[in-house]
Amino acid sequence: MKIKIIDLLNTSKNELPSKIKAFNTTFEFIGENYYATTGDYKDTNLLEWIHDVDDLNDEVEITEEEKEIEKIGKIYDGFTDSYYDTCLETLIKKVDELVDEINKLKKEK
Repeated sequence: MKIKIIDLLNTSKNELPSKIKAFNTTFEFIGENYYATTGDYKDTNLLEWIHDVDDLNDEVEITEEEKEIEKIGKIYDGFTDSYYDTCLETLIKKVDELVDEINKLKKEK
């Protein structure tokens, strides 16, 4: 997935990707900023790479792997009431099917 630098700078801190690739360099979000983790300019802040306004329109590639959604079935222990247990198991199976489909679609992106 790609995003413009200006859009990346306007993204809330909680939604920022942990790794990006820009200017043929890999950057990781550490503390409050992105820092180069490869190349001759290792530990350089991403903002130091921006030299003019046109650079803000350059795209960066989000390189972190998207995490799969965890299935409910993995955390379900079961209940003692058989009717509610059966209903809940059926719901969990359907939700887990949806999780599989969402994860499949995320991989196809």
